[in-house]
Amino acid sequence: MKDIYPPPDEPFPGPFGGPAPTDLLAFRDRLYFSAIDFAAGQGALWRSNGTTASTVPVKHLDDAPGRLTVVGNQLFFTGGFSEEHGNELWVSDGTTAGTRLVKDLTPASGTAFLENFIAVGDTLFFFRVVRMPIIFSSELELWRSDGTAEGTVRVTELGQEGTFNGPLELASVGGRLFMSFGKTDTGTELWVSDGTAGGTHLVKDIFPGSSSSFPRNLTPAAGVLYFSADDGEHGRELWRSDGTEQGTELVEDTRPGPEGSEAQPITVFKQRLYFATFAPLYAATELRKLNPDPSCHPRSQRVATIPNPYANIPREFFIFVSTFTATERKLYFTLYYDVGSPAPADVQLWRTDGTRKGTKLLYQPLLVSPDLLPPRPVPTDDGRVVFYAYDEAHGHELWVTNGQPSGTRLLQDINPGPASSYPQDLLRAGDFIYFTALDGVHGREIWTLPVPHPEEAVQPKSSRE
Repeated sequence: MKDIYPPPDEPFPGPFGGPAPTDLLAFRDRLYFSAIDFAAGQGALWRSNGTTASTVPVKHLDDAPGRLTVVGNQLFFTGGFSEEHGNELWVSDGTTAGTRLVKDLTPASGTAFLENFIAVGDTLFFFRVVRMPIIFSSELELWRSDGTAEGTVRVTELGQEGTFNGPLELASVGGRLFMSFGKTDTGTELWVSDGTAGGTHLVKDIFPGSSSSFPRNLTPAAGVLYFSADDGEHGRELWRSDGTEQGTELVEDTRPGPEGSEAQPITVFKQRLYFATFAPLYAATELRKLNPDPSCHPRSQRVATIPNPYANIPREFFIFVSTFTATERKLYFTLYYDVGSPAPADVQLWRTDGTRKGTKLLYQPLLVSPDLLPPRPVPTDDGRVVFYAYDEAHGHELWVTNGQPSGTRLLQDINPGPASSYPQDLLRAGDFIYFTALDGVHGREIWTLPVPHPEEAVQPKSSRE
């Protein structure tokens, strides 16, 4: 799209390729991202509508912006570190004039880090870690902001270093923030906040005492939160919560006994909550679905059973759904086979239409490098999805599928031959799919793929203008 960084003097080893644009994000049908000019010692917030000419800096800063997060019609981010303000909260409407410091949150002494940004309705929730050099300790605070100095306030203190663990996961449901958060007396459990000190509290000590239920895969569905947890009696199973202790309950004991099914909620597709469970020793993955309506207690239905092709290997396996994308007709998901080594044993792309026959393996392996994250397929407008995958002839490159094994193919060999372009950061903004990649010449830069309309076919070339 544009050569933001000059070509490196020498090839940078591995899939990263040296300095690169980061924090790619869609806002107002445009791409926004962060980049830093090392020669000038400046960072900047950038924007683009997919052409070289439109790819311009919005605001220059002392450091690279981070944690770009869209909240309603505003874009929040951290401005990096500056001598004047430290690490502070910024907001933008997408223009230079509308990009400004929200509030100076850093104390006169000590250092503060802003973390875990999340949109809850039209409000930004975030956490501030304050490190005080005199007592060599840290304090965790929950904050919220509406983009104004007056509306940026501390919700509550969550504890000093050694008394808390987390937050590990966050989710927004019904105008409230849910989080998996740990305290020394309760362990890591489910918490909720309505943006007030009194409304920020432990929901339920699911595994009573100092032991942890470790809520994971926090997933909104039908106005409540679904998640997995281990209560010490049923193993890790599917739970749900409306934010109250009484309304936090085990949904289904899929595999009775203390081992549990290692249930993992995925997402809502065709008005059903899809989740995965796993047979003992991860011999197979079961894809299941249920009606998420909180007023009823339905039993789940098994959609399909996916055998573990490596089950006879005498090693400890872990399988989990690493990424997913729901389109109108299909749910795409990736299964990650972990054997404890740096590189995965396998990463597979599957799709389902909600039936056993309609659940199919599309491609494997998606990646073989231990340094890459599994791709999240990005939908186009013609029923296809774009992702990246590996083969011996081309390395890690950009692929496309129409949901059929025969329609799953290489889209373009950006770095020709067995060398990889290592595509990353795929996202849709406006009429383009954006991603970063290495072409062997320019280092890691942003590339664009025009999104075809329903009457068009995916062209077999992406463009770097």
